[in-house]
Amino acid sequence: MSVSNVYVLRHAQKLCLVSGVALGLSPCVSPAYAFPGDDATDNVKPLVIAQNTDKATSSRSAVDADAPTENFLSQKYLINWGSGRDNLAKNGVAFDLFYIVDALGDVKHPKGGTSEFNTWNRVRGTVDVDFGKFSALDGLTYHATGLWQTGQNMGSGQYAGTIANPSGLVSIHTFRLDSMWLQQAMFDGKLTATAGQMASQDFFGLQDLGGNFVMEPLDYAFGNLGNVRASWDPASGPAAQVKVSPNDNIYMRAGYFMPRNYSDDGVSYKESTGLDHTGTWNVEFGYNTDPNAPATRKSYPGIVKVGLIYNEGKFVDYSKPLVGSNLQTSGANYTTYLLATQPVYRLTPGSNRGLDLTFGVNTGPEKKSEVPTEITFGASFNGPAASRPKDIVSFGVVYSKISDKYNNYLTRTGVATLSDEKAFEFNYLAQLTQWLYVQPVFQYYVNAGGLSAGNSDAAVGGFRLKVTF
Repeated sequence: MSVSNVYVLRHAQKLCLVSGVALGLSPCVSPAYAFPGDDATDNVKPLVIAQNTDKATSSRSAVDADAPTENFLSQKYLINWGSGRDNLAKNGVAFDLFYIVDALGDVKHPKGGTSEFNTWNRVRGTVDVDFGKFSALDGLTYHATGLWQTGQNMGSGQYAGTIANPSGLVSIHTFRLDSMWLQQAMFDGKLTATAGQMASQDFFGLQDLGGNFVMEPLDYAFGNLGNVRASWDPASGPAAQVKVSPNDNIYMRAGYFMPRNYSDDGVSYKESTGLDHTGTWNVEFGYNTDPNAPATRKSYPGIVKVGLIYNEGKFVDYSKPLVGSNLQTSGANYTTYLLATQPVYRLTPGSNRGLDLTFGVNTGPEKKSEVPTEITFGASFNGPAASRPKDIVSFGVVYSKISDKYNNYLTRTGVATLSDEKAFEFNYLAQLTQWLYVQPVFQYYVNAGGLSAGNSDAAVGGFRLKVTF
């Protein structure tokens, strides 16, 4: 056996040991619990999406004053705040604080890659204020969330060399205010206006079953939204949007999201690319299925979303002839998308146990994007065992299509062309307590990074863990 094979074997054994021990704890803690949260990329929640509640403004129900005394394992949070936190929530001020980590290793990588096992860590604190609960400002709410995150950047090209990011959490090392906005609901919630510091990808192209997966295009939003420079979490900027919901079935939202003027290495976006970092115009139409199902029958609250993200700035154009060795540019770029999430099977009325499916596809001009089209599919079974009703087992697929125009450009420059990447994920989310879950995961990438010659596949394994304080 070669030295490289021995290394891979030992690496895989280490991942299996760590993930196996973490998962093995799950049957020892019963019953399993679910918890509410504010961020679709960091939380797991039952599929109740008919209300189309934005991910960062979901409400939290207060605990009944006559509820039995909680112990360490049954309490809602790792740190018992006592009744003060719940009383504040009843009166319109809700807090959320958690730590989440992705611990992943590339047990297999394309030839020439570097094997790593590392972590990405995030601490996020959020406050939501409902002014209508303690003042005459009915319908006015305030949201603010800040985070600290650090670790190994597991993003595409930097970890296993994949197009689809192995982790939906990773982005930039930062300690900053992520988002902050005021929102005013009017006409019994039929019209909502929001303004402040927000990210485009927190609202548009967002996966509704995000917390069930670890890989970015399934965990957060489409991985190629950088094609149109859509702002992302936590690199959010000034923005405003309006949402109209004439009834429980349909809604429309539209907004403008300015870019964050960020520079992680001291070089501005324009200095490094020669292009202005322009903002995006966003619009989305949504249809909720089975939004008001009674608890006396099995309910199937799904959602279908169609959207457009448009940027009027300048973009490289792979279809134009080179000027020397430089690409030319042309104006404007866009991406359109379809997202659909639908429960297809429920075991009993009033229960979330059963099978949920999710599908997504987005596409834009091939001449302005290396990966203009991405397709996602996921299947999640909630409560795979009666004794573990809050656990979730999930399988997902991400297909990243390489642009023909981009491959033609590579041919003109004498560089080998790329192939479409196919990525697969299998994970088991074990809800150990209300404040703790662990999620072992295995991912396999065919033609990782678009490479097709030789041994170009990659595999990533590890786990996600979250603690809510």
